[in-house]
Amino acid sequence: MPPAPARSQLRLIPILLAQAFGIGCGVAGVKLNSTLVPPEALGVYGVFLTFAPVGAWVVHAGLVKFVVRHWAGATSRPVLLRGVIIGWAKRLPWLGLAAIAGAFALPQAQTGGTLVPGLALVVAASLLAAVALAQAALQAEGAHWRDCFVSVYASLTRTFLPLLLFTLSGGTLAALWLGFGGHALITAIAAAWVLRAHWAGEESANAAPAPLTGAYGGPLFIALAAATWVLAGLNRWIVAAFFGATEAGYFTLAGGAAVVLVSALGAVFVQYFQPGIFALGDTAAAGGERALLARRVDQVALAFAGTGIAGVGALALASPWLVGPLISEKYFTALPWIFPAGCFGVATITTVFYHSLLLAGRREAACAPVELTTAVVLIVGCLGSAAASAEWFARWLMLTPLLPWLLTRPLARGYFFRPGAGAASAPAR
Repeated sequence: MPPAPARSQLRLIPILLAQAFGIGCGVAGVKLNSTLVPPEALGVYGVFLTFAPVGAWVVHAGLVKFVVRHWAGATSRPVLLRGVIIGWAKRLPWLGLAAIAGAFALPQAQTGGTLVPGLALVVAASLLAAVALAQAALQAEGAHWRDCFVSVYASLTRTFLPLLLFTLSGGTLAALWLGFGGHALITAIAAAWVLRAHWAGEESANAAPAPLTGAYGGPLFIALAAATWVLAGLNRWIVAAFFGATEAGYFTLAGGAAVVLVSALGAVFVQYFQPGIFALGDTAAAGGERALLARRVDQVALAFAGTGIAGVGALALASPWLVGPLISEKYFTALPWIFPAGCFGVATITTVFYHSLLLAGRREAACAPVELTTAVVLIVGCLGSAAASAEWFARWLMLTPLLPWLLTRPLARGYFFRPGAGAASAPAR
């Protein structure tokens, strides 16, 4: 058996492969979207995509966090899986209502009604919530190769299936909805298959399903996830509302390119470092150990933020040379949005590491004031700057990576070091 450092380095291989494959599909998607889909259609589809993760990010958010935090240490994973499946099913009616509401929010003039996008959203959101639960379990137990398998299927079908149906249908929006629903179904089948070892067994058949514990079963994580989901779709909604569907199409293409890069970096950092953060949190009973955990999170967050800004900056600088080979000339106007959209992505993902700090320190309840305060400032800033002009909106987005350091980090550390069960007074910081 290799030593621990070697095993740690080997964990990076499937994580990096999954993200590299996702970036490759994203690059291909930029080329195909800019060539095959007109800006006004891509703008509407971009708004549709903001509602697709409403299950994984909002309705089932507490369940996902529960799996992330407790799957690795479960004494019986089949029993825990049974409880998770029951929890997933119980939340489906609420998810259906949210998805249908999202279909009504789409521009009726372009969609031609709510039936097809509504059904596609219900199916896609439900299945993608199941996929999120499966991947949370795989990542928690360190099954990165199996997680990579699911991620590859997800990247392939998300990028190419909607475009294939759109082209075969002669350019109808309904084909994009149906293609995305097909992507969710295929990915869910792949996720269920890799978890087949935990499907059933005598212990799960004879035992009561594992319940959610603490804050995970209540409204806390749903409220936090709703804020995260709003932030994920906020800028597309704002651009569509303030600057029109065509400009929203430009922003969707540029934001898609930048956010794919930033999200891939964020996934690598989270998957590689978060298990260690939680493990350190489980043993950090003394004040010095808690300080060590806080410093570790600072180091990881700073490394991600620096890498993310450098990455989107390089992409923005290189973008004029990508027009033609990668980006259709009709989307040249989209290029100035790349760096602002990427900066906003860096800001929102940086806050994830301070969320992990609070979970690791058993300060789940503190996630609400920390993250909701950050979300309110981001939302107010986006709305206020967009009301002024597109130029001020872009400037605000470029400043947002400072917010986690000026607001989120001080708030999170204040709650983390607050005296309480298992905590010590805050050190000088």
